[in-house]
Amino acid sequence: MLSSDQPSNAADLHGTADINTIALADALSAPTPNPRSPAFAVQEIFRITKSLEGERKLFQSREEFLALFTTLESSLYENKLSWDRDSSSWSIGNGVTIDTFRIQEDVTRWYIHAWDFSRHSRDPEFQYPEDQQFGPSGEGVDALSHALMPLKDELTRRIFIDKESNRLGYCDVYQACDAKKYITEIGFFDDIRTHRLEFGAQPFWQAEGLTIPALLRDRRILSYRVHNISARRSKVKKEVANDDSSTVY
Repeated sequence: MLSSDQPSNAADLHGTADINTIALADALSAPTPNPRSPAFAVQEIFRITKSLEGERKLFQSREEFLALFTTLESSLYENKLSWDRDSSSWSIGNGVTIDTFRIQEDVTRWYIHAWDFSRHSRDPEFQYPEDQQFGPSGEGVDALSHALMPLKDELTRRIFIDKESNRLGYCDVYQACDAKKYITEIGFFDDIRTHRLEFGAQPFWQAEGLTIPALLRDRRILSYRVHNISARRSKVKKEVANDDSSTVY
């Protein structure tokens, strides 16, 4: 699994922390975690509890928060942070309250498996609404389990080699203007005329679970990385990608 290139914040703990605290530190520092990530809950709990004042103030520093995390009462964030069982994701507001001990378990599991706290979108412990869109083989679900959801102003790039022509190509994914949809672009590095957009903007599960596996079925993937959106091969504004048709640029 590819993970963020950002250095771990575990170094700040001076080698004294256990695996749970190291994992929690990484979750707390993850940039813009998606709502399926336990880092989303950690950061929201930090935001809520950090705002407490006077006698209710619980900690003075980030390090104290890490040390106290599993002792924090869920009543502190009840009705402010909840788990949506239908979507298997975190939400702000009323709903099912999950205690910090369970959140810590999820955080540690994600850290051990090197799942990117910001960009990973699935945890095998849960079922997700898109699961019903795939057949019994589970191929689409498996593909999604290894896919990264690019943040705003990012793209993920797979570099592949075509087995017939031996040419090097790329397959890029980035957010559409509608942040709930994603755009897939593909082409070969040696000829910009091969650059094309596939199927317009799609939900992430559709792009990564169906479109990309079909595109790359006969191609060998050499690498999978996160880049800044400026690495896009096409200079056409991404606003044009919000339709449902394949386009060549």
